[in-house]
Amino acid sequence: MNRRSAIKNISIGVGITVSSGTLLSLISGCKSDTTGTVANAASGLMNAKNAGFVEEIMDIMLPATDTPGAKDVGIIKYVNVVLDRFYKKDDQRVFNKGLSAFQDAVKQKFDLGSGLDANREQLTEVLEDWIGKKNESRKEEIGALIYASEDDVAAKDKDKFYAYKFLSNVKNLATSTYFGSKEIATNHLNYDPVPGKYIGCIPVEEVGKNWAL
Repeated sequence: MNRRSAIKNISIGVGITVSSGTLLSLISGCKSDTTGTVANAASGLMNAKNAGFVEEIMDIMLPATDTPGAKDVGIIKYVNVVLDRFYKKDDQRVFNKGLSAFQDAVKQKFDLGSGLDANREQLTEVLEDWIGKKNESRKEEIGALIYASEDDVAAKDKDKFYAYKFLSNVKNLATSTYFGSKEIATNHLNYDPVPGKYIGCIPVEEVGKNWAL
């Protein structure tokens, strides 16, 4: 999955989102050092092992190409703090259930037992199974499941419900935080901390690079 196709494919639902303004205020208040990001991330909702698992998913969704990937800009530590500070307790519970459900799906596919030592290729394969192009015809079904009330989901579909909720949230948090990060916003997108007047209609060729969030 390259970045463009990954983002396009992972458009299965919105789930819980945090506004760009909230993320930017959080990011601006943190140091930009990206070394040891998984260790630093453990101060949030997830422990270091789970944070590393989620970071790998985010880096598969947003891999390094001609611009940095999710790991390169260290978004996991911000995402983990967002989950801890801005998600309601019930939303945190649903996220954690989804994380466990998806981890179980990875373990079962590759018979990993009680451990979770899936490599990047294996994790990519499971992501393709769940949210890759082969699911194009199931978008409506998946979207309906994501937006369903937790209490209305049949018992047999609960694990699937939590896993899709988790993947949808990871996608949204990853893209919002990535494009709002200092590295991407200031060095790879148009960025103006003090924008001028609003111009409602302008030819695309005059715009240049996309604007930072």
